[in-house]
Amino acid sequence: MTLFLCICLAGLPTLAGAADVERTLSTPAPEDGSVVDVTLSIEEIAAGGVIEHLPPDFVFAGSTLPADRVAADKNQICFALLNETSVTYQIVAPDKGGGEITGEWYDFVNRLNGTIQASRIGVDGAGVATTTGAPGPAPALIVALLAGLIFSRGRRQ
Repeated sequence: MTLFLCICLAGLPTLAGAADVERTLSTPAPEDGSVVDVTLSIEEIAAGGVIEHLPPDFVFAGSTLPADRVAADKNQICFALLNETSVTYQIVAPDKGGGEITGEWYDFVNRLNGTIQASRIGVDGAGVATTTGAPGPAPALIVALLAGLIFSRGRRQ
């Protein structure tokens, strides 16, 4: 059953709906080695997930969600959502560089998904004014991981 659900979720088209996620940064121009707070404001997602893609060399350092609902791998962070209205996570800026933080959200209850507006970030302001294209869709493996986290959490309650 879980495998079937994961396959269905991976194939969902992007749909317009009430669900939405917005990202705000404590600063778009951090100093090298400093910690940046990234807050995701979440509307109308009872059960779902968010996948964030960090620029090269930025490092995930923790979040307000319990550790069993977060999976970080290289420059991707997956958050399993259960009625959250916001999630804050921390990233550490590298010595130099920058890019965009991009992301996708998934609403498993209403079968909706979408992208989160890209946020430019650059050490000491490097490249904050320029933009690049968004990444391709998230791999099905990450979506399956999010679904598994949510379902395993639901069965423990």
